[in-house]
Amino acid sequence: MYLTRHGETEWNVEGKMQGLMDSPLTILGKRQAKWLKSSLKNLKFEAIYSSPSLRTYQTAEIIRDERENQIIVCESLKEISLGSWEGHKKSDVENTFPDEYYAFWNTAHQYRPSNGGESFFQLQDRIIPAVLDIINRHKDGNVLIVTHAIVLKVIMAYFRGDSLEELWAPPIIQPTSLNKVVITDFKYNIELYGDISHYQTIRKAVGAIVYQGNQFLLVHKLLNTSDKESGVWDFPKGGVEEWDLSLNDAVMRELFEETGTDKYVIKEELPEKITFYFDDDIKKKIGYECQETTMFLVDFVGNQNDLKPCGEEIDEIMLVDSESLLDKLSHRETAEFIQNYCHFIIELTGNDSSMKIFEGSRPK
Repeated sequence: MYLTRHGETEWNVEGKMQGLMDSPLTILGKRQAKWLKSSLKNLKFEAIYSSPSLRTYQTAEIIRDERENQIIVCESLKEISLGSWEGHKKSDVENTFPDEYYAFWNTAHQYRPSNGGESFFQLQDRIIPAVLDIINRHKDGNVLIVTHAIVLKVIMAYFRGDSLEELWAPPIIQPTSLNKVVITDFKYNIELYGDISHYQTIRKAVGAIVYQGNQFLLVHKLLNTSDKESGVWDFPKGGVEEWDLSLNDAVMRELFEETGTDKYVIKEELPEKITFYFDDDIKKKIGYECQETTMFLVDFVGNQNDLKPCGEEIDEIMLVDSESLLDKLSHRETAEFIQNYCHFIIELTGNDSSMKIFEGSRPK
């Protein structure tokens, strides 16, 4: 039995209590689900169960991917009811109901809700029979359950043999954290509890140093990684997508998406990478600590009429002479990469020697 929580939601970010109410998955929440999908991609599931909440069902859909399983909605897997607390910030609830709020998060066995919601004993009586019924239905194979943080704490406490007094013992159930329980003759062996090893901290990306003679192609990007206004000049770059067959495939896709043409020939994958770290605000939003970009030397074999800015991200494309390249690049990391590892680029002249350099005689 594999059990997981939904991905991060908007109310998670805003510090609001959700319970039976709902809010959409964030960009990071969807990405967390994709990370778990990749981790579980080789597993076959006999059944996939989800809470009826949209946040859990969407997470289950992402993890299911191309499997033929129908997602079975189970009402008993919904989160604990928080009554009048739902939709309100935790800080406001704590100020208004200090004793109940403390009991909720510290002494679950003593929590007596006056908000119209459920106690932990009521939640336990609702969820454990449902889990045991799922176990009875599926004697063999793997089962996936997508539910909520507090529901998972109650389920895992049952499998561990813990009382509600011990409910809040570590670990914390992070978004899409994975729990794995091997069940044999109703004996429970917990192999994973709150595991987030599938989280990816490095965003893989590709970039293209596109040349034609002694000119280099730059794009003007309106948006940055966090979809904020940017307005920078850079080489065509973008994240590697899960459907890319290779890094070469990724860079050709990115070039077409940003410039509207596929008239390129990849000449070389450069051994060094451009690495930069995201600031805390972006890190919280996208989940990655840094970006690692693999750079390629690419020959543009078309003409300027083929170049067409695409989508909402790019609004202008230009070819610049080698001597102007460093001044035009907006990102310090990219300019330093050129200076440190591709210094031959800024030494190019307009004669035929430029092509010879790119054909294999460039300085190492």
